[in-house]
This record gives sequence, C-alpha cells and structure tokens, in this order.
Amino acid sequence: MQIERDLAEARAGFPSRGGGERAVAARAALAKLLWDASGLRRVPPAAALDRALTALPRGELWWMTELTPLGPIYLIPTRPFLRALAARIRACGATRVLEVAAGDGHLGRALARLAPDLRIAMRDSGGWERPTARMSAAERRAHHGAGIAGIGLGAGVERLEARAAIRKHRPDLVLASWLPPGPMLARVIRSPVRYVLEIGAGSGITGDISCWRFQHEFCDGPLEDLARCRLDERPSRRLHTRATLYLGALHPEFTEERRAR
Repeated sequence: MQIERDLAEARAGFPSRGGGERAVAARAALAKLLWDASGLRRVPPAAALDRALTALPRGELWWMTELTPLGPIYLIPTRPFLRALAARIRACGATRVLEVAAGDGHLGRALARLAPDLRIAMRDSGGWERPTARMSAAERRAHHGAGIAGIGLGAGVERLEARAAIRKHRPDLVLASWLPPGPMLARVIRSPVRYVLEIGAGSGITGDISCWRFQHEFCDGPLEDLARCRLDERPSRRLHTRATLYLGALHPEFTEERRAR
C-alpha cells in the first residue's frame, strides 16, 4: 500500500531527498517522533523533539511538515504543552471544549487523553481535503505534481462548519489552532461562545491580528514557551507560537472596537 511505502520512506529519513548521511539520520529521528509505526501522529517527548529539531538542516523541518505525503503538520504538541493548555482552559472555568478546523484531530485527541475532565469535540468543514485548497496560486504552480497531501478528517472529527458546530455543541471554549489568515477567526469570536483560545503564529501566518479589536489577552508564559510548531527550527533560539484568549460574544465583557475607515 502507498501509505506503508510513504511511512517506510519517512522512518528511513527520506533517503531519496539526499543531503548526506547526517541529514538523512536527522530526518529519520524526527519522523520516528512525529509518526508511529502505523503512520499515526505521536505526542513526542519534549526534550527529544527539541534535539531532533535542532539536528535538522535548516529548511528540512518545513519540507517534512509541508511537502511530504504524511503532512501537513502545523502544531507539534508535547505533553508539557498539553498540560499547560489544559490548565489554561480550566482557568477559564471551561469544561466543554470545541476544536474548530480540527483537521486530523491530533490536538483534540491528545488533549482529551491527557485531560479526561475536559469534554472535547472536534469539527472541521473538510475544506482543505484537496491539497490545492490550502495553497496559494503561486504554491500551486511551484508544487504542481509534487504529491502534496491534503488535510483529511481524522478519527472523531465531525464534518461541520465552525459556526454551525458552535451553535450545535454550545461549548464553553472554542479551541482554534493554526487557522488560516482571513475572516474565520472574527466569525468564531462573534459566535455564541464565552471564550476563544487561538493558537498560531505571528506575522500574518495564521489568524487575523485585526481581531485584536476584540477584548483579548495574550497567553505569554508556559503556554507559548512550551509550544512547538513547524517554524521552530532552532527552539533554543527562537519560538514562533502566539496564543491569544478572546472573549466571545456570550461573555459579559465582550467588546468589539470600531475599525477606522
């Protein structure tokens, strides 16, 4: 089967990619942390993950998490990060959590295993199942025929658009990890929910900084410090995750500032 061949190639370090023995060994080490022997996503040990990321030649992390058939991968949760995430959710008094744009469901499932006191539902519209749907026009031209993977819905992820899912499940908190740039985040914040916890990256890579017009709090500290993502090539030097807690439309202190025209 193709998935078995892809997995074997990954765990061997993608030798067809080249780059020399050290690069192949570094890719193999990271692949074994990211995927188990059956091809399912793993929650890697934090220290081992940082060592593996640091050992990769620059550019290889993005290639492995974007251009391989087992991708894409955006956030790479570890147990310390999941514990910090669960603590932040509990601090809001939330128990019913809905992850929107959940994709393969890895984050939600991992969080549910670590924090069984939280009731976690996962939903995704399935809009990025076709690889081209998550690519710009320039990316489609550059990677035409490259075998890039789309984002299939994982186990436990219901096919449902974010706002419809919020109305259906009435969560205390919506978890949104690596939303695409654009209007989706604002629509979620305006939905009937008390809290929206967005986890992404800065510089216009995810979400929408214009959403700072809504009442919010930056979650600096453990949650951001423990997060790892596809941009963290050298985690000891620089991290890229930004976590923001928004007060949603059901929160009594919800506000939205008028944008200047």
